Amino acid sequence: MLATTNPANESSGRSQTTLTPTSNVPVSSSKAVSSTTFANLASSSVSTPTFITPTGSHIASSSFNPNVTATSVPTLPAANFTQVTRTGDLAKETCYHLPEDPMHGQSRRAMLHNTDLREHNATIPFPYVESVDFAVDGVDPLFLTLRDAAQGTHYLDVSNRSYISLVDFLGNAVLLDGQGIHFSTNSCRYDVSILVNGLYEQLADLSGEACSKGGLFERMDDMNFNQTLYLHDQCGHAVKRSIRKYPLLKVGDTECNDIDVDESLGKWVFDCTFPGSGSGTLRCQRAVRSDIFKFLFVDPFGGACPDLSTVITTLEATSQDFLNAESLRSELYNQGLTDVQRREVDLTVMYYEQLWEILKQALSKKRALPPAKLSAVEQYIETYDSLRNFEEDVCEDLHAGDLPLKMSLRAGVTVADAIATLNWAPREPKPYNVTVQDPDSVACCANGSKSSYGGNGTCTYPDDAFILNTGCVCGETASGEALAFEYTECDNFMLREPKSQGTVVPD
Repeated sequence: MLATTNPANESSGRSQTTLTPTSNVPVSSSKAVSSTTFANLASSSVSTPTFITPTGSHIASSSFNPNVTATSVPTLPAANFTQVTRTGDLAKETCYHLPEDPMHGQSRRAMLHNTDLREHNATIPFPYVESVDFAVDGVDPLFLTLRDAAQGTHYLDVSNRSYISLVDFLGNAVLLDGQGIHFSTNSCRYDVSILVNGLYEQLADLSGEACSKGGLFERMDDMNFNQTLYLHDQCGHAVKRSIRKYPLLKVGDTECNDIDVDESLGKWVFDCTFPGSGSGTLRCQRAVRSDIFKFLFVDPFGGACPDLSTVITTLEATSQDFLNAESLRSELYNQGLTDVQRREVDLTVMYYEQLWEILKQALSKKRALPPAKLSAVEQYIETYDSLRNFEEDVCEDLHAGDLPLKMSLRAGVTVADAIATLNWAPREPKPYNVTVQDPDSVACCANGSKSSYGGNGTCTYPDDAFILNTGCVCGETASGEALAFEYTECDNFMLREPKSQGTVVPD
């Protein structure tokens, strides 16, 4: 099942502004920011992360006071990390959002066949993947929609390898990048960032694991077949390799390779693939493997050593002393909030807690059922692949409208747009006879006719001598060979509208 574009039809009540994440955005001088250096470190100035801080909850009422002055808050220990600081923003001019609005954006959505898994009594871990949203090209994955045990909806952003973020249905977000862990709201208010210098490298040391080197099995998704064409030119001669504009056979946008040519027969054998590496389906599958599977479970995260699951697992085990609700709340409390603002902060921090919890449930190996070797999302995909095929289901559903694919040929000056149309790779491909126009050969035609003089002395050719849609006549040379031409020596010869006839292509 596939739902393409407008996710707005799914449900109502969700509001999110679509802003593409950007980096190196300067902090406005009007922002109220406090910075806390943890007790085990000497104080140092730390700039706001180069990545825009995340999304978050949309608070309907606002009592933000722009004249509030930021004050310091008590430091907290960071037992396992060095160079840790914390910043809080009561309001920001811009902040992180998903690359496309899940409800009103222009993404293309592919649904997973989870009902089929349940019908096979498969155990589906929580949170599981409900759908994948792609860019409008149907190739580049943007985010996964996750459903938790309470059927809550969250969006896992996979659009950028430099960070991972989780966004709830209100637009609240937690984002992990090379600078630290960032929490924010959809309205860009009450953002908190915990900054750790060299976070990925410190997590790599704490994890005790060697660098991830990949190793994910690459499936062969193309189906190969050999296609035979018998190629002859306009004179009936076998087409040789020397023809100007060498024959090029394609299936969809993917070129076939000629593997055998019998020039005496004009027999050309091509090795073709279906749907082909250039097809939307195969490009989508490669992107799913690279931007989802490898990004989440295999490749070193952010260019450091551990994979993402190891990063989240290690962060969960080593950051409890500063990555907690009290730490987030106190950073904002100490900025002179009103009672209304405190209540808003309490609600916002509750959302932040939930986001961090769901991110751990999704990607931490500690949360997976024993033996804890895989995260819940990886367990889900492994379960899915045991019964179906994740990437094929997603991409074939998404690109079902691309079929059938045309088999096209370009040779000489001939362009045949559709020798055949294919919905699948043929098991026993039938050969095709194709006449191509060789620009180096004479203007041959079939069944040359002789001109005749009528009783009144006019010069005429029979109707079947006219070559349809060309303005040419198929006559004869002095030696009796058929030849197509536009000029006649009959002074009073006038070209007449030819009758429809078989296709004979002149020079």
